[in-house]
Amino acid sequence: MSDFPRYHEIAGLITKEVINGLSVDESNKLMAWLDESPENHQLYSRLKNSAYFNSRNGEYQKINIPVGWETVLELIEKRRKVVLLRRVLSYAAAIVMPLVIAGGIYYATSSAHKNKDIAHVQTIKPGSMKALLTLDNGKVLQLDTINTLSFREKDGTLVEKKGGKLNYTNVLNDQTSDPVYNTLSVPRGGEYNLVLADGTHVYLNAMSSFKYPVKFSGKSREVELSGEAYLEVKKDTSKPFIIKTQTISIEVLGTSFNLNAYENTESVITTLVEGRVRINSLKTNESQLLAPDEQATFNIKSGLTDIKKVDVNLYTAWRNGNLTFYDSRLEDIMTTLTRWYSAKVLYMDASVKELRFSGNLNRYGDINQILEIIRSTGKINIEIDKDTILFSERN
Repeated sequence: MSDFPRYHEIAGLITKEVINGLSVDESNKLMAWLDESPENHQLYSRLKNSAYFNSRNGEYQKINIPVGWETVLELIEKRRKVVLLRRVLSYAAAIVMPLVIAGGIYYATSSAHKNKDIAHVQTIKPGSMKALLTLDNGKVLQLDTINTLSFREKDGTLVEKKGGKLNYTNVLNDQTSDPVYNTLSVPRGGEYNLVLADGTHVYLNAMSSFKYPVKFSGKSREVELSGEAYLEVKKDTSKPFIIKTQTISIEVLGTSFNLNAYENTESVITTLVEGRVRINSLKTNESQLLAPDEQATFNIKSGLTDIKKVDVNLYTAWRNGNLTFYDSRLEDIMTTLTRWYSAKVLYMDASVKELRFSGNLNRYGDINQILEIIRSTGKINIEIDKDTILFSERN
């Protein structure tokens, strides 16, 4: 029964989203609920569709709420088995959430917008330079709120923030102390750059986390990445640079390459611009070398790696302020865009996810640049409701 209060909470968030907008924490909570299942996405899209409210409001007004709850409880009583509990709770969501939201959202949309559609088109803004820096002692610094920064970590390493970039300098050149780690976390709608103590440049994309020692000691330079980064690794043949993800490690000598290792995806993609890297599977212990203009796609489930020649600009354009797509699935395009533009996407028809498009846009410009390309095909209807983009088939 503990899920029922949550349905009420989510219903309240959806109501508030339409009427007044959500705080960052509230938006993240709603996004987490949406990501739990396709059913949640479907229910959300129905609840936010104005035509749905207009057609169903009369029925909602006739519903006796206590009777509705009795229906839910009867369903649960009849389905005591644990294997059916989740299904029953989904029935509860379908009954309870419209009841709660109908009063709030329908009232707001009918009184505030009367003859207008619920969709209120706003510009979905691009991302910016922002990140959280977690120090070795656990202290967290919000870098986008600090103009300049200069301090020493506990091992003496100088840490400076200048012009949207974080720099590390090993002033004492002491290689004997225990490793001191920092973690740079970039949220949705953010990016950040840093220069490690060895001179390696790291460009972090949205929704990425990068853990690294503030100075390198020992026989290798090891860092950890979740998300996407473009790296220009300082050459040092005596100390190979090693990047670890959850499924693979990449050994580098002196190289420029892009690594896409987001969580909850099917593969890890390494695109080599120049130099040479060795990709090691943590599952099979197999290694493969990558040459310039080659891309390795590591399938997380099978543990197999596919290598092919590619146009590296398609995968590294984001570092130079561009987003480029060529014959890409709509769902893949929007996954990339929503990380950067902090938007949500709903597909009213699953078939539109498979439609393919090509295009190029300024990463710092209006998202409508790419949406207009998609609209121009005449295949899809696009509706924007605040920070949510809805796609449906055009009949």
